[in-house]
Amino acid sequence: MPSFVIIHTADLHNHLSPAAARLLREHRQAAPDALLLDSGDAIRAGNLGSTRGGEPILRLMSEAGYDAMAMGNRESHPTLRVLERKLADASFPILAANLMAKRKPLPQQVQSHILRKIPGGLRVGVIGLSLQITAPESWWARITDYVWDDPLKTAAGLSRKLRPEVDLLVCLSHIGVELDEQLAQIEGIDLILGGHSHTTEFPPRRVGNAYLAHVGHGGRHAGRLEIEVEGGEVASVAGELIPLP
Repeated sequence: MPSFVIIHTADLHNHLSPAAARLLREHRQAAPDALLLDSGDAIRAGNLGSTRGGEPILRLMSEAGYDAMAMGNRESHPTLRVLERKLADASFPILAANLMAKRKPLPQQVQSHILRKIPGGLRVGVIGLSLQITAPESWWARITDYVWDDPLKTAAGLSRKLRPEVDLLVCLSHIGVELDEQLAQIEGIDLILGGHSHTTEFPPRRVGNAYLAHVGHGGRHAGRLEIEVEGGEVASVAGELIPLP
């Protein structure tokens, strides 16, 4: 029965020490097939601001070996110039499937999803979903470089597209636990790793078609999940919270 490990953080809010980054890297390296993922709101800056001198936490996350993170509202911005500045220190993909370019192209780090082949042949897809900060029909959409589609609508369409290509489909979500519970009703999604609501949902619980996990906020914990897949379906998800220094 194929299995692999995911290490998950969320809502760090600039709270990640060098010691915590080293610990996350050690956990990732201890399981050669592991993915290290984050559900957004890692940086110091707020929605409409940027931090002079960049975002050191993104450099620490890069050193820790993160595979991807969802774009939180803190990482977002309605203009290309500031969005590029906010994400410049990330050497890993920033996932925002429902972010749509309107006047300017998306920065190079921004992707809708990633695909990974785990040793042993397990195919894993990871989608990033964010809050609908500027809706396409809103007044602000007249002047912004980007708009945000409904995350549930985006997830439904992208899961239909990706499902034939993967054995396991993961959503890195920064939309809060209430919308995550609706997201779990969408066919094809196996695991939701959430953020934004600052809640702790651990160990993962079964909701609708998916397992759902939240690890709290402020860099207090990371979640370590061991997932077993059999016959193209998730057979079990076991998890533990890892205290971060």
